Amino acid sequence: MPRKNHIRYLTCADRALEVIICTDSTLSYPLHNHISVFTIGLVIKGSLSVTIGQTSHIYGKGQTFIIPPYLPHSIDAADSYTLLSLCIHEELFCRCNYDMHILKACVNKALRSAAVANELSRQQLVQLTDCLDSLSGKAELFRHNTGDQFINNLKQRLERAPENKFSINDMAQAACTSKYHLIRCFKRAVGLTPHQFQLQNRIRKAQRLLSSADTITKAALTAGFCDQSHFIKHFEKYTGLTPTDYKNSCHRL
Repeated sequence: MPRKNHIRYLTCADRALEVIICTDSTLSYPLHNHISVFTIGLVIKGSLSVTIGQTSHIYGKGQTFIIPPYLPHSIDAADSYTLLSLCIHEELFCRCNYDMHILKACVNKALRSAAVANELSRQQLVQLTDCLDSLSGKAELFRHNTGDQFINNLKQRLERAPENKFSINDMAQAACTSKYHLIRCFKRAVGLTPHQFQLQNRIRKAQRLLSSADTITKAALTAGFCDQSHFIKHFEKYTGLTPTDYKNSCHRL
């Protein structure tokens, strides 16, 4: 039997495609979003509650759910579940010219490389790839525009360089507004507070760095964390694993 909360992260070299397998997990994940990433979830065993935007739904064995880029969502586990998540970066859609036949071939190849295709039924494999059809010709899904130029610029700045020190007071001063007004506007537009958004982007940068960094400390510092215990706490909250376990669980497709 796999140990509780066993997670495998399988990524291609350029991270344009990632397969995440949570086996017999009891983990819940806080509110977050995926930047320029389209996610398909397939519940293989058990059930879990997924809140996407303002809508919550319980998904059971054999059911799939779709999370578009930037849409805030959370996962709550009432009991153990096994979940396969297929995360596809905008870069791969562009590379395939939004041709779903080419994209499905890439996904099927990745699933075979991940050694999970044999664990899934034919119907489940079809479910996963058929979910991609909903993206056909919808490049605009990846173009998240809040309608507020300052919020757009701030969002892009926090995405590109989350490691830079940029406090909420600094953000408010740059916007010539109060920090409370800025927080309300940013959360209304992005679904997260500026601090939450900055933190999750730091975690994602650390995830990318951990595969090549010499030490956990170096990855943490480069991603913008000054305190290693603070880094480990938030990393585990967002990924379900400690940085060391995450590094050990990552494999190339």
